[in-house]
Amino acid sequence: MDLKYGKSWMSFDPPPGLIGVAEPKIGEARPLDTLLKESFSKPVGLANLNKVLRGNKPRDVVIIVSDITRKIANYADILRFLVAELVDAGIDERNVSFVVALGTHRPHTAEENSLLYGKLCDDFAFLQHDCQHDFKRIGTTSTGLEVSVNRRVAEADFVIATGRIGFHYLAGFSGGRKSILPGVASYETIRNNHKKLVRNGVFVGRVENNIIAREMAEAADLFGIGYLLNVVETPDHKTEVIFCGHHTHAFDEAVDFFVSRRRSNIGELADCAIVSAGGYPNDKDFYHTHKAMNLAMLGLKDTGSIILVGQCVEGFGNERFMRLMRENNIDGLVEYPEEKIEVGGHRAFLTAKILKRHRVYACTDLDPAELKAISFTPIHNIQQGIDAVKKEQHNSFRTLIVPDGQAVLPSLSGSKV
Repeated sequence: MDLKYGKSWMSFDPPPGLIGVAEPKIGEARPLDTLLKESFSKPVGLANLNKVLRGNKPRDVVIIVSDITRKIANYADILRFLVAELVDAGIDERNVSFVVALGTHRPHTAEENSLLYGKLCDDFAFLQHDCQHDFKRIGTTSTGLEVSVNRRVAEADFVIATGRIGFHYLAGFSGGRKSILPGVASYETIRNNHKKLVRNGVFVGRVENNIIAREMAEAADLFGIGYLLNVVETPDHKTEVIFCGHHTHAFDEAVDFFVSRRRSNIGELADCAIVSAGGYPNDKDFYHTHKAMNLAMLGLKDTGSIILVGQCVEGFGNERFMRLMRENNIDGLVEYPEEKIEVGGHRAFLTAKILKRHRVYACTDLDPAELKAISFTPIHNIQQGIDAVKKEQHNSFRTLIVPDGQAVLPSLSGSKV
């Protein structure tokens, strides 16, 4: 069998006791214009956008757009269609502007703006959110989180949020409410939300009992998004379906559809998961590669092992993450005081939770000593990892293979996940 490794492949012989190969369902991408017309003609939980706008008569419309870390296929064309809908509803183009939901990320370059949003950048104002300056407090969630957001967005007459549905290691899923928190929220609001990542229930693909997801949803409710547009893409990044309408109901339907395409049912939990990050660019560095473990864990027993496959031609990535991993042992990270957790390298704390439960063999091009220093077990090839698991499991173990760990959700048959 072959798994993607950088821009090439790595071959191995699957061990006996193979449970299966977890892969997503491949959808068919239809013409974008057809998808957009269908979505806008059948909004979820609200009247169509034209009717909503004519009823509200806003003079100032802001469209929240995703940043470079959440690339969306055909984004410029989708946004152009959206603007045309606004104009058709009587909105003057001069009263439409865009805000880039950067969260805590760095500002875009002009070239990145052009790459993402096309010629819209020439015709409309694009404000880049700054999480350190100029906020307006909009309320407090039921958990006590004070929510402050970008003043420009908060004071607009009508706000449309756009984005893409995907798996997210803290929020369960990206899209929807993430446009507000973390998208256009203040640093303190984001930090006080994200620092809860070590609590029970916070996990990729899960929303129920996930306090981070709950606070994001409540922040969006406090804000009152006027309209939502969220895209679901195929695993090869083609537009498959578009959902628009009420910010909660349209998001929920989009997530349900996304999960139906990405869930791969398995009959039993595995003793070992062999998981590839899906090749370049998903495995360009270790920080991106190791996220492939998140979903694969859902197909593992509590004592199961992971063989992680990713070339990492650009090194380890994210120095804050690496510094936390180097300077703390696993127990220290798992028990790290919540109040001291800062946004940036916070991924290290979730990684520690995984390493606390599972031995992870890392098949990469990275320095073995560096991998050992952050509590991963380096291997030179997949077979070496299989041989090691054989010794752990006394030659009798069940294996799950995940060719693209960031695209599929292994789910035990009969479970809700």
